[in-house]
Amino acid sequence: MNINRGMTKKLLLAAAILVARTGALNATSIPINLGPTRVTPFFGTSFNELDGVSLNSQSLSLDFVFTDNFVRLLPPGSFPHTGEDFGIALILDTNANGLPGFASGKGFIFDEAGNPLQPAQRLGSAASSAGAIVLGLFPLSDGAPPDANFSGFHVNIMLPNNPGFEITDEHLRLLGGRIHGFPSDEGQFGIGPHIADNGSILPLFAFALLALSATSKLRART
Repeated sequence: MNINRGMTKKLLLAAAILVARTGALNATSIPINLGPTRVTPFFGTSFNELDGVSLNSQSLSLDFVFTDNFVRLLPPGSFPHTGEDFGIALILDTNANGLPGFASGKGFIFDEAGNPLQPAQRLGSAASSAGAIVLGLFPLSDGAPPDANFSGFHVNIMLPNNPGFEITDEHLRLLGGRIHGFPSDEGQFGIGPHIADNGSILPLFAFALLALSATSKLRART
């Protein structure tokens, strides 16, 4: 129990250091637990730091800090690899009746020292008739290195002007993007730290062995 408490304190301290180094004054820190090491096309979680925030055209400065692992983008030429349209989506549910209005803003991903890995870029923006506000950051389309490891991201958001309504629930989504050709059209990304720099070649090697084995059997039969 004491070991777990000590580890939690270290993680919180690391998160605080990261937030301080991003240079975002008065930013709200939102810790995100990515879970265990793996390669995946999708990650999703919820958070509640914005519950009750009203829609009054105010600006929000937010630092999302990965508290356990980091995200590794897998470059073309690796197997698997990350789609160029890899996206970070923020979904803000509200109690608005119908369209809540459109938010806007800019954002960037940062490394373990809090240094930006891309210039601050305009966020994609959408809204739904069910009262949701959606914002998207696309690092690979906006100058991030194709093999980047990032430990979080920063966004500055301006909420829509829709007085009387407020944020009721929040969700974060990481989407691997789309690729074309063999072996799949679904991009993937790594959650570190123990992910090979060029992705895992074992599935490709296994596939090659199976293909060679099938070819050998076919020739033997003919």
